[in-house]
Amino acid sequence: MNLNSKEGTAGITALLVIAIVFAVNFLVGGLGLGNARVDLTQNKLYTLTEGTRNILDRLNPDKPVTIRYYETTDDRIMPPQLKMRATVVRDLLLEFQTAAKGKLILERLNPNPNTEDEDRAREDDIQGLPVNQDGDMLYFGMAIQSAANKEVLPFLSPEQETSLEYNITRAIQKVSQTSKTVIGVMTSMPIMGSPMFPFQQQQRSQQPWILIQRLRMDYEVRDVPMSSDKIDSDINTLVVIHPADITETAEYAIDQYLLKGGKVIALVDPQSIVAKRVYSNQPNPMTGQPGGVINPASDLANLFKAWGVSFTKNQVVADVNYRSPQGGQNPLDLELPAEALDQTDRMTSNLQPLRMLVSGAFTIDPRDGIQSTILASSSKANELLDVSEAESLTPERMNTFSATGRPQILAVRLSGKFKTAFPGGRPKGPAASPESGGAQEDATAPKPADAPTAAPAPAPAPAPTAAAAPAAPAPTAPVTAPATPVVSAPAAPKAEAPAAPNAPAKKEEFNISDGTIKESVSNEGVVVLFGDADMMYDELCVGRDRVTGEMVAANANLPLMLNAIEVLSGGGDLLQVRGRAATQRPFLKMAELREKVDQKYRPQRQALQAKLDETAQKMGPLRVKDGQLADPRQIKELNELMKTQSDINRQIREVKREQNKEIEFTKSMIVLLNFLAVPLLVISLGLLLAMRRRAVTAAV
Repeated sequence: MNLNSKEGTAGITALLVIAIVFAVNFLVGGLGLGNARVDLTQNKLYTLTEGTRNILDRLNPDKPVTIRYYETTDDRIMPPQLKMRATVVRDLLLEFQTAAKGKLILERLNPNPNTEDEDRAREDDIQGLPVNQDGDMLYFGMAIQSAANKEVLPFLSPEQETSLEYNITRAIQKVSQTSKTVIGVMTSMPIMGSPMFPFQQQQRSQQPWILIQRLRMDYEVRDVPMSSDKIDSDINTLVVIHPADITETAEYAIDQYLLKGGKVIALVDPQSIVAKRVYSNQPNPMTGQPGGVINPASDLANLFKAWGVSFTKNQVVADVNYRSPQGGQNPLDLELPAEALDQTDRMTSNLQPLRMLVSGAFTIDPRDGIQSTILASSSKANELLDVSEAESLTPERMNTFSATGRPQILAVRLSGKFKTAFPGGRPKGPAASPESGGAQEDATAPKPADAPTAAPAPAPAPAPTAAAAPAAPAPTAPVTAPATPVVSAPAAPKAEAPAAPNAPAKKEEFNISDGTIKESVSNEGVVVLFGDADMMYDELCVGRDRVTGEMVAANANLPLMLNAIEVLSGGGDLLQVRGRAATQRPFLKMAELREKVDQKYRPQRQALQAKLDETAQKMGPLRVKDGQLADPRQIKELNELMKTQSDINRQIREVKREQNKEIEFTKSMIVLLNFLAVPLLVISLGLLLAMRRRAVTAAV
């Protein structure tokens, strides 16, 4: 080959390009930039979230975290789809290792059959899946350990792809923590589970709700009885689920807990199906005797009034736009899509769908110092139904459905500086009289004729003061100290101005002696309210993983509740990790085009179906049990109807055939465009360049 020829020059140029590529590759690898990548995906699927990076940054260098990653590599055992999944996991772990900056040790082990790594996998409780009759096991999991703390992800199911980073990050955070946050749970239902007693073997133990099980993985979960008159101060966040028949004393305890700086999440319900059908009349696990009936309706009436929240216990939300597929056409079984949730809020962003069953609605009457944020709402096509009407809801009732035209609030967050719902002081119980303290509505309820009666209220004040003294000696001192200088000055002109001048002044004296906190000690009070308590019942929020058999989130209910607890308990880093998107995205455009085609043919199908139903109704009376007809006229009429029926069925098949044909054509065009778009673009550019070169050459 002549090096001076055009062919020789082109060959030398190609060799130089190849050499440069190799040199650059070698230099980049030598600089340790071999794993550098650019994530161009829409949802940053291959980039660690900020929450994960924050948690990794806080790791103690003296107590590094070790991840032992187990992956069977034997081709006879590892299926191809899991091999692809393993590649994603390995890449993700490398991202973790890089971001931890030396505080995370990654060990990769290959537990193939009859190897030492397989023994180590068993020691680490990695779940082995049998794959053949020889007893070979497939391992695909990891153990995360720091000092003596260890967490295990027994099997990395592909169905849990979106939660992989969260599961790893949560495990890292858990093994690196020295103490747990305390979460209190107050409920009228036995959601905490019950143990099995040896002498009651005929009774099965009752498992706690999955929500409680998940909380126990990350927090210390403490049962707060419904009869509580005080909430422990070390409880970081209080979760109240269906507080049916809650007493004023318990509401007072929640009120004072909130004002002291506690956070509250409350799930109330106008008609709890779980309380009514699952837990009412349930046998007592201790005695085996039938249990009582749990009131299906619940709220926090006194607290709601103080917070400016209205919640009608005898009305539920029916929504024809957000009907859940699992609930058929029942407008009371709601599935809220992303647009029904606040996508800008940390609790609800990137979550969908949220399922709520026979939910109630809130209305907000703003109070000074309290901000409200709507987290979830219905569509405008909703109607508020009475509970009695909802229980016997029929399809015919939907013919008279009357939409309100405005969304209903199904979940809301209140934040800011709260005032007590008990300006009269600590309630004495069901027999307490309004004169001796109680809820806000008691203080304002007295008729004019009762005013003189209220005046002597301070007189018996010494009695409750003496009774309350042993119950709350400790809180009195620290609470009244900040409350006195902060509360008395700004509260006096606002709260007492519109009211009668006499009564509030005397209640002020009562509060001081009672130890009741009148106002939040800070502006950081937070309350999150949901209009449905059933939404956290296992059947409505989790499903069983087909591979591992574990219970996993079936919708956004469980992630939303975990988000809310995490945000309120002072976390938040895991929150950013929980809402990761999946690598496999639905073909939304295809579904949209399919729906358009379906809409085009739907009226024609419905009309034919109506004719078919009408024909079937006419044929019914003409048939007899043994299939014989004696009247020739009836025989002739029946034959004509059968022919009509056959014709209609044929027309329906033709309509469906045309519909499917149009759908397939649309699908083919999209696929063809996807295949040919880039080649056509390249060819077009090539032609343009060629034409331009020819034009330039001709000009020269």
